[in-house]
Amino acid sequence: MGCDIHLFAEGYTADVRGNTLWNREPGNRRWKNIEHWYRDDVWADLRIQGDGGFSRRDLIDGHRDYGLFYLLAGVRGEEEESSWPPIAKPRGLPEQMDDLVFRYETDEMEIGSIDCHDLSWLTLRELKESGYGGRMPLKGWVREEDYEKMLEFDAAGKPYQLAFIDEKSKETPEAGLVCREWLGYLNLNLTMLISRLEALKEEWRIKSDDEVRIVFWFDN
Repeated sequence: MGCDIHLFAEGYTADVRGNTLWNREPGNRRWKNIEHWYRDDVWADLRIQGDGGFSRRDLIDGHRDYGLFYLLAGVRGEEEESSWPPIAKPRGLPEQMDDLVFRYETDEMEIGSIDCHDLSWLTLRELKESGYGGRMPLKGWVREEDYEKMLEFDAAGKPYQLAFIDEKSKETPEAGLVCREWLGYLNLNLTMLISRLEALKEEWRIKSDDEVRIVFWFDN
């Protein structure tokens, strides 16, 4: 059975975005979704009906990157077979979160439309400090032609995620694979996620990496 992720970005903000400012007093700050469930016309939340008028911005490419799922919460992977532990084990939903994201999750659970599991959240600071978003020393079993392609991309200054079997994996490398060490990207979806969160942080004029986070859960 396949596994998908439901992922949202939140900022601790006083509703400040671009050149539009409202509710800017510090006491009005709260955790608010900043990438998916927001009104283009900046209406008050009390006037929002359903999901009408919202814009969507994808934070990751696709919904079934199992390598990303493992790094975020240990989902779809075994820690004893990986050289890199998950950033954090699932924490559950945060005590305070965006009302509409919370309603989305609870509505889905109540009607039984998804098998929701491993709910969690991570701050932008935690994602960045993991080191998994940048180039890092890697080692594993690869196809020689893929390794050479990665070197070409690297020489051209282009990011490339080389598919490989971790040296700690219990999986037996198939014939034709060679063991290599290189400096590269562990998961480009995570790299792009961090970059997109940085852009949202700037767009919403949020100063701290601790005040931008992802809230997510998985379903089978």
